Amino acid sequence: MKASIFSSLVSITNGLHRDNRREKDFKYLLSDFKMNPKANKAVFKVNFKKPLNAKKEYYQKLIYNETEKTLVSFEIEFPKNATIPENKYSFTILLNKFDKYLNDIASFIDERGITADLSDDDNYIINYLKVSVIRLYTELQEQYGQFSENTNFTILEIAEKYFNDTTFDVNQIEKTNSNKTVTKKAPKVTAKPKTSFGYKNKDTSTLLTVLKLLNLKIDVLDNRTTVEQLHKLLIAKDFKDTESQIYLQCETTQFSYLVTKLKPFFNGFNPTAIERSGKFITKTNTPLKANNLHKNKVHNPKEKEEIDKIIQQLQ
Repeated sequence: MKASIFSSLVSITNGLHRDNRREKDFKYLLSDFKMNPKANKAVFKVNFKKPLNAKKEYYQKLIYNETEKTLVSFEIEFPKNATIPENKYSFTILLNKFDKYLNDIASFIDERGITADLSDDDNYIINYLKVSVIRLYTELQEQYGQFSENTNFTILEIAEKYFNDTTFDVNQIEKTNSNKTVTKKAPKVTAKPKTSFGYKNKDTSTLLTVLKLLNLKIDVLDNRTTVEQLHKLLIAKDFKDTESQIYLQCETTQFSYLVTKLKPFFNGFNPTAIERSGKFITKTNTPLKANNLHKNKVHNPKEKEEIDKIIQQLQ
């Protein structure tokens, strides 16, 4: 595969789902497979279920090699004689690359119905890929986080941010007992729970237009809530600044899909934040919980095409 394994495995045209080679073909490939050494400055390692057939083992080793090669490249991206602005630029470029990998993997998981059943080959490989890229993101923050313009995320926060995965097993990414020198950062103060959804665009007028169109098409809100009230909540710097409750009228599957589609335009619009706000009320007059959104997540809700078309206006 010419492209990075992190992109090629989840490619729509040439992805893992199109690899129909047989077990004996993978055994042949493994017979002459050369493993890359562990990156010298690696701070973490991946703990994952041992592959039990040749296909799983082959892809596990491919992903491992690419991961270690990427970690080695950090030293090239952050040379000792670089200035702080140069290092900040390098950090941003790498973070954007890993951000794309994680979003692509998340889309593939949703579209292909990938689950946590590791007995299935594709599930095993894509889950190992997911863990490996989360590790890369974590390694970048750990080694060079002092050059970040934004708040760093924990492993669990990364899993939730990109995969809505609030039960991610953080033991899959373990800190090594290496004595090697890494750049130390000041101790983190325990972050307070975020109290806003963090809309990314300074111009909020397009968001209001999109919300009006969505409400017109699928009746997102019942008559106790206006679109303007929902818009004010979504762009508020603090949930406490808005008094209105958001009463939902649409199906929970539709609202769960809306959350997934709107998520890229916010820094923290996800099921956990929605529950934390305490502002959203279901059709049964009960507070909307994160678990309810997770359970009702479907790829093809009613009016999916119309929803997608309307939300494209935010791009």
